[in-house]
Amino acid sequence: MSNLPLNKTNKTLFTSKSYKSLNKSMLLIYALFMMVYMLRGKLYALNNQYITLFAWTAPNLMPSFLFTLIGIFYIVPRIFKGTKEINNPKFIWIINVLNITIFALIEYLHVIFNLGVWDNKDMVASLIGIIIATIVYFKIRKKHA
Repeated sequence: MSNLPLNKTNKTLFTSKSYKSLNKSMLLIYALFMMVYMLRGKLYALNNQYITLFAWTAPNLMPSFLFTLIGIFYIVPRIFKGTKEINNPKFIWIINVLNITIFALIEYLHVIFNLGVWDNKDMVASLIGIIIATIVYFKIRKKHA
């Protein structure tokens, strides 16, 4: 972000404690996602309903959360060569639509290539991740508006 032009509002956002905390949180969530994904078989073997549900939905829940925040705070500023666009809420909605479309396409490809079946739990988990990320986005923007 250091080479992007920042206006005063965005300069306070990108240097704020909440933005730095978001970066750390995203890294921890990504690490948790990788651990859950690698250990899914062992988590299923525990035969605990809640752990099994989490292991089943985590591969959609966590990436949908991360993709939304990475899209709005990292990709949009890089594409538009600045950060003023992240002040416009339509970008978060565009990213959300792209996000859910990609996750639906992934589910569809599972069916087409006989890699699995269409799973509504995965789609719900993706929607929950997107909704949580959108709430985080608006809370950060409100705090630094």
